[in-house]
Amino acid sequence: MAAYTGKKLNTATDYLMNIIKGNKLMQGDQLPTEKEMVQASGVSRVTLRRALANLQSEGMIYSVQGGGYYVGRVFQNSSMNFIPFVVSYDNHTSKILDVIQGAQDYLDSVHCRLSVTISGRDPNREREIIHQYYQDGIRCLIVFPVSSEDNIDFYFEMARSGMNFIFIDRKPTSLSSCNFIQSDNMMGGYVATRHLVDQGHRRIAAFGLEPMQHTSTIGERVNGYKRALQECKLDIPEKHYFYSPYRVSSPDLEALLDPNNGYTAVFCISDAAAVDFAQHAYRMGIRIPQDISIVGFDNLDITANFSPPISTIEQSFTSLGKTGAEIAYSYLTDNHIGFTNRILPVKLIVRDSSGIKLEPSEE
Repeated sequence: MAAYTGKKLNTATDYLMNIIKGNKLMQGDQLPTEKEMVQASGVSRVTLRRALANLQSEGMIYSVQGGGYYVGRVFQNSSMNFIPFVVSYDNHTSKILDVIQGAQDYLDSVHCRLSVTISGRDPNREREIIHQYYQDGIRCLIVFPVSSEDNIDFYFEMARSGMNFIFIDRKPTSLSSCNFIQSDNMMGGYVATRHLVDQGHRRIAAFGLEPMQHTSTIGERVNGYKRALQECKLDIPEKHYFYSPYRVSSPDLEALLDPNNGYTAVFCISDAAAVDFAQHAYRMGIRIPQDISIVGFDNLDITANFSPPISTIEQSFTSLGKTGAEIAYSYLTDNHIGFTNRILPVKLIVRDSSGIKLEPSEE
């Protein structure tokens, strides 16, 4: 009997959705009378009222006492009632699945769906995906961009055409009028570097897997690193940021690991960079933390299980996704005013990779 009731309820719900879609009803347009809908749908009045109540609880319709039912704001602004999320890459060097989970959990709570598409680190593919959504009538989506440099003009044109972006983690260069969610990257770089200074290190470098200009995230973390050195009245080397692609031994990496250059600690821009740096160091016979200390950023699972466990800056990936979804949903329900920029807190996790405190004679 329960299965039969559920099937009838689905029939009633589908009927109501078809009324609104098929007749292209707008906000405030009135639905047929209950009597007319019962006759047309073939379900009982009780089942129809349950379906109406469900749609009303989600804001898709509303009722006026003695005046019937009307189309609400949620349905008008999204005929499909879902939020697209365009993601630049998979979970290899990040917790992007946690970002997606945070967004999904929030949208589940408001009876909305999340649609995820991966661009595969390809700027052209990213443009194609976003443009197709626009062609399909979507005017709001979440983006974890390929970089801060790619597709700037495209974002501008899409925004001018009415697309509302919610960027997560990476802010496109020069695009000030947009919604942006990020962890406090500058504070993370600052706290990581201050920790290394407090451990007695005086010659500290920054290291990443990509050029500094590739994403706003890298620049902000390096700025935090520089701020810590300045506050501690330590010299910032003319060359202070080194980078080397993942699993590639570049001249930058070789210079950073050369004992003659005197670096005793490294702030790694990401945990992926920290693990890569440590593996290169081991191959050169350099010990961590006995010869050089490191701190990463992200708190990926591998950092706790690495030998030695790697100190890191923890950020909440689920909160990034949840916050982005909240803002996107506010557009869907017509409750968003202006642009939102949110900076989420981070914290230092101290482990063995930075655990040896240098004495003055060791500097």
